[in-house]
Amino acid sequence: MTRSDMAITAGALLIAVAVWAAFYVVPRRESPLTAVIKVEGREVARVAVGGNLLQVKEVRLKGGVATVEYGQGKVRVRPPSEPFCPDGICWKTGWISRSGQSIVCVPNHMTITLEGSDSGVDSVVR
Repeated sequence: MTRSDMAITAGALLIAVAVWAAFYVVPRRESPLTAVIKVEGREVARVAVGGNLLQVKEVRLKGGVATVEYGQGKVRVRPPSEPFCPDGICWKTGWISRSGQSIVCVPNHMTITLEGSDSGVDSVVR
């Protein structure tokens, strides 16, 4: 084994140890699960989804008022007493509880997206 072979082997080993440390040794910061509510592309509210109590936030839309219910690690749009959109897809979506999930009301240009890290595990690869 030549000097250059040993240098390449040592470099590869060093890179492997650094990658391992990045994934398994360095502690990860978990951010709380947060619902970001946007209307017309502008953020109108950011609410923490954790906690034991269900809370309510009313959001004014061009077609009416949407009632957003959140807490216990989940969020939804309550079914309205008077429909403010033709299909009602936003409230028919139901509860969402995982980071990256969204509720969308296209006619009223509203989106609710969950951000942060949830406690659920998607998958583990070892």
